[in-house]
Amino acid sequence: MQEMMTYFPLIFTAISAIGFPWLARILARNPLVPNFFSTVVLCYAFGIIMGNVVPQWVHQATADQLAGAGMIIALPMLLFETKIKENWRLAGSGLLSFGLCAVAGLLSTALAAFIFRNTQEHGWQVAGMLTGLFTGGTPNMQAIALAVDAPSDYVVLIQAADIVGGGAYLFLLMTVIHPLLGYFLPDFQPPTLTETTTTAPLPPLARRWYLLPTLLSLLVGGVSVGLTLLFMGNLSNTTLTILLLTSISLLLSFHPRVSQLRQSYEQGEYFLLIFCVALGLMANFREMLGEGLPLLAFTTLALLGTILLHWLFARWFKIDRDTVMVSSAAAIYGPAFIAQITTAIPNHRLLAPGIALSLLGLALGNYLGIGVAYLAKWLLGM
Repeated sequence: MQEMMTYFPLIFTAISAIGFPWLARILARNPLVPNFFSTVVLCYAFGIIMGNVVPQWVHQATADQLAGAGMIIALPMLLFETKIKENWRLAGSGLLSFGLCAVAGLLSTALAAFIFRNTQEHGWQVAGMLTGLFTGGTPNMQAIALAVDAPSDYVVLIQAADIVGGGAYLFLLMTVIHPLLGYFLPDFQPPTLTETTTTAPLPPLARRWYLLPTLLSLLVGGVSVGLTLLFMGNLSNTTLTILLLTSISLLLSFHPRVSQLRQSYEQGEYFLLIFCVALGLMANFREMLGEGLPLLAFTTLALLGTILLHWLFARWFKIDRDTVMVSSAAAIYGPAFIAQITTAIPNHRLLAPGIALSLLGLALGNYLGIGVAYLAKWLLGM
């Protein structure tokens, strides 16, 4: 019995991190659960509650290892479906609006970093994480945090701040922002369809091997870690590992057998949820309470600046309000909430382009976030 109690924290941590994402997916599909409680929110909430109510049940070293492994395995699968060549053809207002939103995120995050340069510890890392968050959503923020070696507590705190500010913005997007933008932005004009596209049949290998995305992701992760070890002599340089993961995955996404892999994004999302639970288990709010309010202010200022600058840019370039809303959701939330926005507008024509733009942001966000982080560290002397 004594020996079992010794291993209980390790067992509890592993089962929670690996098993709860499955339950979270079931709960998120339940009509009685509000849409705001996405799988990411549920996994973070469960981990945070367990990590603070029964911290003695958590094995910190195991949680840390599961968080790192979850992200390394998840990231390639999330990028395999990027289809950069197809997304690049999204010329016109959609791609322009998304680019303007990314620029707005860069500027507002840089402004927040400058304002909080003397009060926010690790401000350069926060700036990079927020840049990724506003250019593709939570996966980018988490990957950048790992790349710049940000304190694990900050990931949870920024996620919590984003749940507050981002949740409020999402609610407004689905309610009052559409008529509000109508006062100074033009209405959506559907494009003239000149050609039709067909979806290529799924490669036979992808039909037979359901777990092929996970196996390929493990291979990409192993190659990235191996190259990091070869170049650096150790695994302490997580920035190089994340950049290698991103670059190799994007190169593979050009191949149709990879970009059409069945369930690639869904399987990657599951490992991302493992990361969320593990990170939540390590979050001790008693120790973080003093740092939480400054981070909330930092995140809120960056988010508000991103939204307002994006609207001003859209006004300048005369982009329609539907495209502005969908591209903003694609940049800030990723693909998960595009359907909710296009349903609320309503404008289902923008569903596929919105998802494509969010995947494009997922591909670019890691580069932008890591670049902004080290640029802020150099310019502001952080």
